[in-house]
Amino acid sequence: MSLPLNGVVVLDFSQYLAGPSAALRLADLGARVIKIERTGQGDNCRNLKLHNLEYMGDSVLFQTINRNKESFCADLKSSEDFKKVKKLIEQADVLIENFRPGAMEKIGLSYNAVKELNPQLVYGTVTGYGSITPWIKKPGQDLLAQSLSGLTWLNGNKDQDPLPFALSVADSYAGIHLAEGILSCLFRRTRTQKGGKVEVSLLESVLDLQFEVISTYLNDGGKPPKRSAYNNAHAYLSAPYGVYETRNGFIALAMGSSKDLIEALQSESLKKYSNPEDWFTKRDEIKRIVGEILLRETTEHWLEKLEAHSYWCAPVQKWNDLIQTEAFKALDFLIDIKRPGGKPLYTSRCPITLGQKVNRSSKWAPQLGENTHSIEEEFHLLSNVSKTVDSRILKTKTVHEEKKMKPLEGITVLDFGQFLSAPSTGLRLADLGALVIKVENPYGGDICRHLYISNCKIDEDSTLFHAINRNKDGVSLDLKNPNGKQRLHSLIEKADVALVNFRPGVAEKLGIDYDSVRKIKKDIVYAEITGYGKKGPLSKKPGQDLLVQSLSGIMHLNGNLHQPPTPFGLSVADLFAGQHLTQGILAALYHRSSSGRGEYVHVSLLESILDLQFEVFTTYLNDGRQAPIRSSINNANAYISAPYGIYKTLDGYLAISMVPPPFLGELIECSFLTHYADETQWFSKRDEIKKIIAQCLLKKETSYWLSKLEVADVWCSEVLSWEKLFQTEGFKTLDMIQNVKLQNDSFFKTTRCPITFDGQRYTSPKPAPKIGQDNEKYFS
Repeated sequence: MSLPLNGVVVLDFSQYLAGPSAALRLADLGARVIKIERTGQGDNCRNLKLHNLEYMGDSVLFQTINRNKESFCADLKSSEDFKKVKKLIEQADVLIENFRPGAMEKIGLSYNAVKELNPQLVYGTVTGYGSITPWIKKPGQDLLAQSLSGLTWLNGNKDQDPLPFALSVADSYAGIHLAEGILSCLFRRTRTQKGGKVEVSLLESVLDLQFEVISTYLNDGGKPPKRSAYNNAHAYLSAPYGVYETRNGFIALAMGSSKDLIEALQSESLKKYSNPEDWFTKRDEIKRIVGEILLRETTEHWLEKLEAHSYWCAPVQKWNDLIQTEAFKALDFLIDIKRPGGKPLYTSRCPITLGQKVNRSSKWAPQLGENTHSIEEEFHLLSNVSKTVDSRILKTKTVHEEKKMKPLEGITVLDFGQFLSAPSTGLRLADLGALVIKVENPYGGDICRHLYISNCKIDEDSTLFHAINRNKDGVSLDLKNPNGKQRLHSLIEKADVALVNFRPGVAEKLGIDYDSVRKIKKDIVYAEITGYGKKGPLSKKPGQDLLVQSLSGIMHLNGNLHQPPTPFGLSVADLFAGQHLTQGILAALYHRSSSGRGEYVHVSLLESILDLQFEVFTTYLNDGRQAPIRSSINNANAYISAPYGIYKTLDGYLAISMVPPPFLGELIECSFLTHYADETQWFSKRDEIKKIIAQCLLKKETSYWLSKLEVADVWCSEVLSWEKLFQTEGFKTLDMIQNVKLQNDSFFKTTRCPITFDGQRYTSPKPAPKIGQDNEKYFS
């Protein structure tokens, strides 16, 4: 199978997770990725062992995130090695780095210096908190970015302490954004012959992850998120949304008719909540009643009852349960990346399908410097060579512009999507410059218009709809009507991309399936999101975020040991799937620029949420398939040693990342921690260590501990709410909030695109469309 990035050369200078994950995605899509590592030491991630697990001398995490790459060793303080690296840069297409701001400048490889060597290079940068901010020297680490961003106040129940999302969500989402920016710049390069700089930060990415709820907060009087007191799964959604205990396990209830729920549960008590608004304002009362009923019977019993009434529900599984299901087997999601002569090493594959076959590329991660000699010979690093211009560029007309064009200017996208996943793809493509036309039925439009969170309405539509459909045109079509089909035909003829996220079979009925669309526009990029894939026993079930979380095992990572399975308090499956689809579309557009061929791109919610868990899921697969064991106190990641977690102080909360407990003990004057000199104890006795730290930190204010720890370069952070975050200079310099002008001349506040291109932050004042508002423009 020819992959869309074949022929693209990427130099990966980055370490740990965010930058390398972007490089991994480019490798999965066909690029040749050369990891530039320090002689003798290499990427620090080689030693970052989850659960003390390693493979042939390196951490399993390193093996996972650096598969499909090569390793080139260089001492950048050596003039000879520096010359070799510069020659590599002259011949590369992409450079990725994620050092603290200023580090690349010090070694002479800033963007401006590199642009002199290779004007066509796309330069990708990940920072912690932006390149111009008071937090420029703060370590860019996942737990710290979560803690600063307000995210930790969305998880868990009402009276719980702030609870982190127990995965590297900031790193993972920033890596996705970086890959999107790089792909879109590569596509722009085919038309302009110029490279560019792409910058993302962990903080901007994790704020973008929260855009739906931050938009509600900003437009609902600045009311802080109110988590349910009982079974919270989303601070802004009505009852019964959540996870409930049954007689033999747990069940997740998503959305559906309250009448159907009452009939399925045969509950007289619920009938008194007849006002639809009660299901939000009185959600705790309702959830308690539902919880008492569900506890009486087994999960299987309730699944049968609820599904018979078409109510959206799912069992809550662990990984052990998941991998035995026929649905998981149908995904064919595991690959073996063992080295020759080594034992099997299992991990998950790329979640993006291009064409009709999944991408199972499975080359092992390189040993340190494994490819140095062969790369020196192939790229003639010991002789003078000139940059070979990309053949894609030679075949396209150069565009000369006074201003920097947005990467997707001139691209037209038809957004048939509903709810969140596919429309979030449309939103990102619009932010990148595409003309996105939202296609709705004339009888109510996208159901998301009426998916209210916190009962907040803007112009009679939900804040969620406005947040995710800004910057789009809107047309309405009755696809059951001959005139509607004729109009659809004319739209498709002019389009470059089509987005859908219906259940399997629905697109065929409407005449907007891949085969039908391709007959009209042969070179179209057709992009589809399903819930659980195109085949398998779950393929026709509702693909809804909470249900996908429940099936994926992710809920057994959040919270402390003795707490029930805890959902991630955002639509993480929808959002990650939407951005994975964006990556696939951008790669397909890049390939189309030289091949002239369209492409079918597919992702599923289940594959995307499994990809989100890849680092810990891989550990599970290669560690005897032992179920993750959460800390009993201050859990932030089931696989990371003490002190990793969030701690209560005298006046607030403090997040502490990775630091040796004895060193931490010296700084916080806690002599008990000096007894834990053995590194293996930091995991095996993490609860014991965390309890000691928690008792000590309660004695002083957060600011006091920060003054002690930050000067010693300990990775730590205050835990902020949105209200406090928005008042900081660090947040203000990001300029992350934009005003979108509504049609009644009022304003809707939301977040902007988290990707910076060539120093420009992209905003868009254009509001979400009314149903069919642009029909005359497109059909007159």
